[in-house]
Amino acid sequence: MSSEFKKLFEPGQIGKMQVKNRIVMPPMGTGYHDEGGYVSQRFIDYLEARAKGGVGLIIVEVTAPAVECNVRNFQLTLGNESYIPGFRELAEVVHRHGAKIAVQLHHSSWELRNGEPVQVGPSAVIVPARVMGVSGTPPHELSREEIKERVQWFATAAGLAKETGLDGVEVHGAHQYLVASFLSPSTNKRTDEYGGSAENRARFMVEIIRAIRETVGPDFPVWPRLNGQEFGFEDALTIEETKQTVPMFVEAGADAVHVSAYGAYSFAIRAPICDIPGFQIPLAEEVKKVTSVPVIAVGRLDAELGEQILKEGKADFVAIGRRLIADPELPNKVASGRLDEIIPCINCMECIERPVTEGRGTACAVNAVTGHERECQIQPTARAMKVVVVGGGPAGMEAARVAALRGHRVILFEKKPALGGLLLVATLPPYKEELALLTKYMAEQLNSAGVDVRLNTEATPEVIEEENPDAVVIAVGGIPIIPDIPGVDAPNVIVAQDVLAGRDIGQNVAIIGGGMVGCETGHYLANTGKNVTIIEILKRMANDVSPMVRRRLLDGLRAKEVAMITSANCEEITENGVLVMTGEGERQRIPADSIVLAVGYRPNDVLFRAIESRFSNVHYIGDAANPSRIREAINAGYQAGLYI
Repeated sequence: MSSEFKKLFEPGQIGKMQVKNRIVMPPMGTGYHDEGGYVSQRFIDYLEARAKGGVGLIIVEVTAPAVECNVRNFQLTLGNESYIPGFRELAEVVHRHGAKIAVQLHHSSWELRNGEPVQVGPSAVIVPARVMGVSGTPPHELSREEIKERVQWFATAAGLAKETGLDGVEVHGAHQYLVASFLSPSTNKRTDEYGGSAENRARFMVEIIRAIRETVGPDFPVWPRLNGQEFGFEDALTIEETKQTVPMFVEAGADAVHVSAYGAYSFAIRAPICDIPGFQIPLAEEVKKVTSVPVIAVGRLDAELGEQILKEGKADFVAIGRRLIADPELPNKVASGRLDEIIPCINCMECIERPVTEGRGTACAVNAVTGHERECQIQPTARAMKVVVVGGGPAGMEAARVAALRGHRVILFEKKPALGGLLLVATLPPYKEELALLTKYMAEQLNSAGVDVRLNTEATPEVIEEENPDAVVIAVGGIPIIPDIPGVDAPNVIVAQDVLAGRDIGQNVAIIGGGMVGCETGHYLANTGKNVTIIEILKRMANDVSPMVRRRLLDGLRAKEVAMITSANCEEITENGVLVMTGEGERQRIPADSIVLAVGYRPNDVLFRAIESRFSNVHYIGDAANPSRIREAINAGYQAGLYI
C-alpha cells in the first residue's frame, strides 16, 4: 500500500456499512441496460471491472423507483419484483471483489401517463435554466396526494434494493431532477407546506428519507445526493439554504450526504460536470460543518486531490467518476504506487455526451474496452507473428500496444522524432493540455509492452518489405483538405496543424473552417495575442462538437473576443485577407495577414495502395482510413491489435 495515500485507503463507514477504502464510484448514466430497464450482462461486466479494480463503494446510476418513471424504456428501474434477479446478480458479482454497492433512486421529473411522457414538478412554471418546462409547456404541478404516492415509490424501491442484497440507497436530490426541483426556489413556487421556506422545500426529501427508513429498518444505509449550491440563474439554491436542510435530512434518517452542485449555461461545465478539479469541494466542506455523518465529495477528483481533501477534513469519502471510466484499475494502481500506469482521463466529455447525442451507451475516448469488458479482453495469440505498424499517432500506438501484449513481435515506424501524431499539436489549445498526459502514457506503454519503436524512419514499401512482416497496420494519419478557393496556394495560407506545430503567422488571422479544429486553433492563437476571425459555412460554429465541449469552446472564444462569422462562403483569398459571401448575400472582405485552413482531413491511402497486394494481412486504420476523433482512432487501433 502506497504511503502517499494513507487516508484514501483507510476503511470507512456509512451507517452500518463498512467500506474498505474512501473511494466512491458515483452514479453515472451508461445506457447499457436491457429493454424495460433491466440489468444487462453488459452492465454487470462494466461494474465488475470497477469493483475488481479496487473501488470501495459503487453507487449504481440513476434508477427509476417506479416503472412509470422509465420514460425511455431503457432507464435502469427497480419498480417491482421482476427487477430483483438482475440487481441480485449485480450485487453478488460486486461483492465477490470486496466492494460495496448501493443504488441511486432517481425520478427524472418525467413520467408516463397513458403511455405518453409528461413532465411533473412542484410548480407549473417554466424555468429554462433548470430544463423545467423544456417541452414548451409548464410541468404538471403535483398535488399533495401525488407527492405522497411518489414518496411511496421511493420507499418501495428501497425495500426491493435491500431484498436484492444491495448495501444501501442514495436518493437523487441533486442537479435538475424532481427532488432537486422541490429543493430549489427557482422551480418551487408552492404556497403550501411543500414550498416557501428552505425547510418547507425540503419536506419532500425528508418524507422520502423517513419512508425509506421505515421500510428498510435502522441498519440499512440511506443518504441523499444534494446540490450544495446552484449557479448561473435567478432564485438559485444557496449553500446557506442547503446547510439549513442537511440536519433535517440526518434527523429523518440519512446516514451520509453526497454533495454535488448544479449550474446552468456556462456554469454547466463547472457543476455538476467539473472542468476545474475540486470546484465543488468548498460546498462539501461547508456541509461537513453542520453534520457529523460522513460527507461524500465529488467533482473531477483524482487520487492526489482526494488524499488532500481527506487529510484536510473537508470530506469523508471522495467520488471519482470519469477517471474510473477511463481506467477501472485506478484504485489498485494508486495503492501499489503505479500512478504512471493509470490511463489518463482527458476531460473530453465523450462518456457524458455520447448516450445523449448518439444513443448507443457511454464510451471512453481513451479506453476502448469501456462497455465491452467481456468481448474485448486481450488474450494471448495462438501464433506469434511479426507485425509492422506504420504511424505513431493514437491509432498506431494502440494497435502496437495491444498486438504486443497478445504476444506478437511488433515494430512501429514513425517518420517524426517523437510519438503522438496529431496529439502533439492537439494538446496546445486551451482545455486540451491533458492530451500530453495521454501521449506520454501511450508511449510508455509501448516500451512496457516491448514494442520496437523506430523514430525518424519513413516506412516506404521497400522498408516494410525488408522486415518481411506477417501483418502490417497502416495508421499514417489523414491529409488536410485544401478547399478549391482562388488564391488558396498563396504563401500566406497555412493549414491548422502547421500553425499549432509552430509555423510563423501574422498578427491578423482569418481561419477558414469553424469546426472543432478551426475553433480550437482560433482559441490557441487568440491566447497568444493574435486578432482572430473564424469563418464557417454552416449556420452554427463548432457544429461537429458535442454540446458541453462546444459550450466550453465558444465561451473561451467569446472571452478572447474572437470574431465568428457563420453562414459565410469564402470566395477568394488575397495577400490582404479573405473575400466572403455572407448569409445575407453581401460580400465582405476580412483583412488578414495569414489565412489558416481548418476544413478537415481526408483519408491518406497512398501507402496502403502501394502495399496491399504485397502482403496478405494488411490493416488500414485511424485517420488514414477515416478521419475522425481520438475515440475512433484508439478504438480502431485496439480492434486491429486484438484481431491480428
